[in-house]
Amino acid sequence: MTTITITNWHEALELVKPIRYQVFVVEQNVPEDLEWDEYDQDAFHAVAKSQDQVIGTGRLILNQTIAKIGRMAIDKEFRGKGIGIDILRALINKGKEKGAQEFILHAQTHAIAFYAKEGFEPYGPIFDEAGIPHVEMRLYV
Repeated sequence: MTTITITNWHEALELVKPIRYQVFVVEQNVPEDLEWDEYDQDAFHAVAKSQDQVIGTGRLILNQTIAKIGRMAIDKEFRGKGIGIDILRALINKGKEKGAQEFILHAQTHAIAFYAKEGFEPYGPIFDEAGIPHVEMRLYV
C-alpha cells in the first residue's frame, strides 16, 4: 500500500533528496546545482511511501492563487503503477486547499500525455530546461 503525505522541506529533506538525486541527477543528467534551489525551503513536498521506502515525490510552490508543481520523481521500480498521478492529485488538492486557482508545471515532453489526463493543457513553445525539452502546462480550477 502506498501512502502520500504533504510536508515541509525540513520534514521532507532527508526523505526526498535521495530519490530526486537518483532520478534527476543520475538518470537524467541534470546538473546537481540546478536540482536544489531556493524554492525548496518554502514549498510543500509530497512524500510517497510503500511500507517504509520512499518511492516518489513532487513539490508545490504557492504564490497567492497560482501554484507551481515540480520535481515530480518516481523510483524506477514503481513507475507505471499510478503513483505519479496520486502525487499529482495530492499536490493539486493541497493547492486548492490553500486557495490556488491556477496550476502551472514544466512537463518534460515525454510526459505531456500524463499531465493532460489530469486536465493540464500545453501553453507556449517547447523549451530547454537542464538539457531536457519541456513545455509549460496549465490547469485552471
